[in-house]
Amino acid sequence: ADEEKLIAEGRKPTVRFRVPENQTISFHDAVRETVSFDSNGIGDYVIVKSDGLPVYNYAVVLDDALMEVTHVIRAEEHLSNTPRQILIYQALGLPLPEFGHISLILGKDRSKMSKRHGATSVEQYKALGYLPEAVVNFLALLGWSPPGEQEIFSSAELIELFSLDHVAKNPAVFDIDKLNWINSHYMKKLDLDTLTDMAMPHLQAAGLVGDELSAGRREWVRQVVGAVRDYVSFAAQIPEHAAVFFNDDVTMENEETASILQDPDVPRVMEEFLSKLATMESITGEQVQATLKALGKDLKLGGKKVFMPVRVALTGKMHGPELISLIPLLGIERTMNRIRHSMSLIK
Repeated sequence: ADEEKLIAEGRKPTVRFRVPENQTISFHDAVRETVSFDSNGIGDYVIVKSDGLPVYNYAVVLDDALMEVTHVIRAEEHLSNTPRQILIYQALGLPLPEFGHISLILGKDRSKMSKRHGATSVEQYKALGYLPEAVVNFLALLGWSPPGEQEIFSSAELIELFSLDHVAKNPAVFDIDKLNWINSHYMKKLDLDTLTDMAMPHLQAAGLVGDELSAGRREWVRQVVGAVRDYVSFAAQIPEHAAVFFNDDVTMENEETASILQDPDVPRVMEEFLSKLATMESITGEQVQATLKALGKDLKLGGKKVFMPVRVALTGKMHGPELISLIPLLGIERTMNRIRHSMSLIK
């Protein structure tokens, strides 16, 4: 009577799976070992909706079975779906695949990953200039514990060593600092021409280089990238560190840095250095090192009293690329002009 009444009202029926009562549904999970559910807590669930479309739990069983899927590896959020799917496998006489439910990835604050934790898609990391081998290496270590203390793995090593029985049951924490450390390791080993190609879009976006470069200018940019590669974790950081090579309008980053040039010995250091530079047509890193050391010896000043003021005068910063890289890439004329400009700022 109820059925006739519902049909008369135009209600379309769903198809439900009749769940057996008082049964324990157990299965072996490749990550969590034996997992059990009480059938009484499941209830008769819909497998085909009123519009005739099958629901996920029904469709996925048929799809996997027809494709002869042997292992279903998925997030722990699907664990509660598994007993429903097992009942359908059994009802249809289909072989069960092996299940493995992997823990979620959390942010450093132990909450579920979201945009506030940083980039959340592979495309975003690609756009920032992370290397695919570094991302694979990092992702493999999320929730998986390799034997020993090794953390840098090639793809071949990961394929050889990876096994589900070493996957942790506890949630993994997405540590961006660790990703940056792994990526910087791969960047240091990367061919410099390839790294320069990666850097170009970021340098262009920052307005440091144009779309068209002569062979000579590209080679200069290539050397600049080589000079800063040890200071960056991913390619999008390169313009920030490379900017000192491009912009001759030096400004002091803060008062502490500006105070370096206030030291009474600085005018002597700069005057002597400018005098030495004026005798040169070009300069190498080795000559930079030798000249500054000799200057300190002549003026009876420690290395810090020489190297730090020169760095500040050339960049306006207390930290950055080594002078043995910076000065040869700036060249004699730009180096002298920067020093004169910075000294003119001293009051």
